[in-house]
Amino acid sequence: MSATHPSPRHPFAALLAALVAALIALVTLTACGSDSDGGSGKPAAAATPATPTTHEVVDMGGRRVTVPTHPERIVTNYPAVTQIIFMLGGIERVAGVPLSNLTTLPLFKKIYPPLAQKKAVFGADTTTVNTETLLAQKPDLVVLTSGNAALVKKITDLGVPVVQIASFPNYSKLNDGVTFLADVLGGDAPKKAQQYVEYVDGNVAQINKGLAGLPATDRPKLYYTANNPLNTEGGGSIIDNWSTLAGGTNVATVNGVTGTMKDVSVESIVQWDPEYVFCRDASSCTKIEQDPRWSSVAAVRDKHLIVNPRGVFVWAARSAEEALQPIFVAKTLHPAQFADVSIEQEIKEFYQTFYSYDLTDAEVSGILHPTTP
Repeated sequence: MSATHPSPRHPFAALLAALVAALIALVTLTACGSDSDGGSGKPAAAATPATPTTHEVVDMGGRRVTVPTHPERIVTNYPAVTQIIFMLGGIERVAGVPLSNLTTLPLFKKIYPPLAQKKAVFGADTTTVNTETLLAQKPDLVVLTSGNAALVKKITDLGVPVVQIASFPNYSKLNDGVTFLADVLGGDAPKKAQQYVEYVDGNVAQINKGLAGLPATDRPKLYYTANNPLNTEGGGSIIDNWSTLAGGTNVATVNGVTGTMKDVSVESIVQWDPEYVFCRDASSCTKIEQDPRWSSVAAVRDKHLIVNPRGVFVWAARSAEEALQPIFVAKTLHPAQFADVSIEQEIKEFYQTFYSYDLTDAEVSGILHPTTP
């Protein structure tokens, strides 16, 4: 009788067993790797915390305010603030402006045409607000000039955060204001603000160097017209700051005028006898030329009536374009000391640097020789 032998195992069963064993080994290895972070013994990296949507700032009125980290619907009540925000790269986030942003300074609208479509939330006086229009813009931040507590309360009572920006009585405060707005805007704005501060400080240093050792007797007397020929600015104003910085003497300050937008008499001006008159508006220079009461004033006799330049904003008074004013005045009063300075080139470089806009020669001429208002 022949011996019997066990039947051989099915070849597919052997293959299946091998696959199962390999799968178990792979799962075990993966689990071990997860537990030990590849054997390094280091814990897994924590998730990056989310960026806060709000933060607290101290505005230039001294108020602590919780504002959006990156405000997207900004409303301004002062036209120069709109211009500063434009310079800082945040104009697309401006939802509402004062009326004068829409009715004056056409170069702003030429360089940035969408400005014409912005809603006028504040009147030309900067204090009258249309609350319905304001709320319709769904603002997440309103920027106000400081000093109007009632207006601040009126808007905050609507549930809209408000920050205040102080007036600019000198170039140091102008730099502070630009820096503050940049911090509120966030993003790349602080870098642009730093670039601007360096530009202003560079101009101031250049002027100080050019006028080093200038005796008081070589500082021409000048007078500035604000709202009209008999309205001026004195001590504590940025007009007085650039007058002195540029090597002049503000006759209003010397004769006791302090602050901004102060009325004086034509008899006083005749007595002060300024050698130069800088008119904020072309219309003021025209009125002076046509008024016989001014005929004995040195500035009129010597044809030193200067219509102050204006571009995206008026150079003379409280805006970021104020950076160009002192070098312009210094070259006007002291051409020999600044013979190597081209105001035309300064303007072109400023506009390219801060607005990314290449001015034509005709546009530069229009800035230097405005005919309106």
